[in-house]
Parts: sequence; structure tokens; C-alpha cells
Amino acid sequence: MGEIRHLSHRDFSRNGHLERIVAAAKADAGFWLMVKEREMERQAMRAVFDPAGSGQNEIDKLAPARLTPTIAELADDLVSRMFGICPPEMLTIVEQALLDTARVELSVVK
Repeated sequence: MGEIRHLSHRDFSRNGHLERIVAAAKADAGFWLMVKEREMERQAMRAVFDPAGSGQNEIDKLAPARLTPTIAELADDLVSRMFGICPPEMLTIVEQALLDTARVELSVVK
């Protein structure tokens, strides 16, 4: 993994950091399996509690806490290993990128 010691908000999307983080997550099979489990849990909760898709934000708030470690903990661990300190607002972006990538990958499998 990279030896960058600080992840700056300014450089985050321009320098390909997000792509590197997602690629590193996918390269670690056990880690990536946990991310996909979190996304599958979110999809299952949406299907059961909100089949019309009207209240997605409420479902998304419930789903991550059901499995441990949470997606927030996974994202924090991954970013910390790669870049050291990461601002909390960046972790939200990383979490969403991981879940979006897992969602796409899972939809291809179906």
C-alpha cells in the first residue's frame, strides 16, 4: 500500500486516492468480502422495509450497524493503513465508494 502520510481534502479526488483505496480494498479478499456483506445487508433491509425505495436514507442508517465491524470501521482501518490520519468527512466518501463498488459487483453476479 501507499506510503502517503496524510490524506488532504483538496487532493482527495484529483490524485486518484479514492480509486487507490477501492483497489486496495478489492485486493484484500477478506476485507472485500466484509464490504460486500455490508452491501448485501443494506440491500436486504431495503427490500424488506422499503420495497418502493422511498426512504433509502433511513434504511442506510440502520443497515451498517447490524454487522461488525461496521462499514465505517472497515473504511477507517483501510484508510488509516494507507494514508495515516484521515478527516472524518473523507471517511464518509470512502464508505460510499466502497459500498457503490460492491453494489455494482454484486449486481453483475446476479
